[in-house]
Amino acid sequence: MTKVASPRGVVRERVLAAALELFAENGISGTSLQMIADRVGVAKASVYYQFHTKEDIVLALMRPVFDDIARLVKIAEAVDSAGARRDVAISGLVELAVRNRDLTTVFFGDPAVDGLVRSREEFAAAVDGLNTLLLGASPDDQTRVAMSVLTAGIYGTAINPHLADLSDDDLHRLLLETMKRLVTALCSGDSSGPAADQVDQ
Repeated sequence: MTKVASPRGVVRERVLAAALELFAENGISGTSLQMIADRVGVAKASVYYQFHTKEDIVLALMRPVFDDIARLVKIAEAVDSAGARRDVAISGLVELAVRNRDLTTVFFGDPAVDGLVRSREEFAAAVDGLNTLLLGASPDDQTRVAMSVLTAGIYGTAINPHLADLSDDDLHRLLLETMKRLVTALCSGDSSGPAADQVDQ
């Protein structure tokens, strides 16, 4: 039997969808609860019934992504070698960034989002776990810079408007292939640490 969403659940989803649209148009700081209510076509009190603050809406939008990151970390941690764990992490990041292109466009690089992430223990733990997979336990400066270039490249490519014509499948395939080549190139001169391992072809 098909489960019918409750009225509250329907309004909640409409609020989240409207908020994401407005965040994309105006930024998080430029969007108010009243603007969200107007976009949904309900009273501000109806939005407040679902979410007490704009930050609560941001966190609700982000939570599925960070749940996926936590699962990715758990999967990668079960892999034997540090290099293979890093490869799993990079592949997972590519998949997440492409699958969540709308969210990535809105939230990537926003200082307010970084603060919110750090304010939630489970979100911060997911990020820290992912960073450990990418960097290893004691990364040198070359590894830290290389991984920063790679991760920024993943997110930047996912939100690049000049690539909006690419389907998710094509973007995922091409970005993953590119990341594999870049990891090999960036890390080929480093003979220490997890970044020295070659990416599986």
